[in-house]
Amino acid sequence: MLFGSLGVFAGSQTLAGEDINATLTRLLGEIPMLVFSAALVISAMSTLDSTLSSSAKLVVQDMRVLAPTLQNGRMVMVLFMLVGLLFVFYGSEDLFAAVAVSGTASMYLTPVIVFSLLLNWERVPIWSYVFSFVLAMGGAVLYFTESSGYSNFITPWAGIEHKYSKLLFITAHVFVLGCVGFCLGRALEMRRPLAGTA
Repeated sequence: MLFGSLGVFAGSQTLAGEDINATLTRLLGEIPMLVFSAALVISAMSTLDSTLSSSAKLVVQDMRVLAPTLQNGRMVMVLFMLVGLLFVFYGSEDLFAAVAVSGTASMYLTPVIVFSLLLNWERVPIWSYVFSFVLAMGGAVLYFTESSGYSNFITPWAGIEHKYSKLLFITAHVFVLGCVGFCLGRALEMRRPLAGTA
């Protein structure tokens, strides 16, 4: 949400013909922009590393689609890199967009962290987790299509035009609805008696 807010602020300060990088450099200065850019690159590298290792673990070790060998894990990583490379040719060469899409997708963990880990809620149904996951993935896909110009659902519905305003709109809805899904799921689960009790 902070990333989206920064984009909204920069978008409101953009001069004619100026891109987002030039606007942020003018607003923040060169040294803070260098630090910010380094943080984006590190974030993108971290996302790439975790995506590739997770994809290899999922396909080779968990799903057993291939024999669990180091060679097969590396092959899955290369395959996922090549599929990811295709997005560069379809309007997503922007590092800001890549971080925004991956950040929106990872928001399914927010209710898990808040409710299951911090508040120690144990009786949360599986559908609440699945709902949060589907919601976050849908938000990530929606932001990708909106920011790349493949869709325009949000502007007529909410009157929002700038892509970072759309990002803030999407992430706020993913956050709130994911939390509502957890609260509703737990409320329904708490009404049911525990197994083995009268």
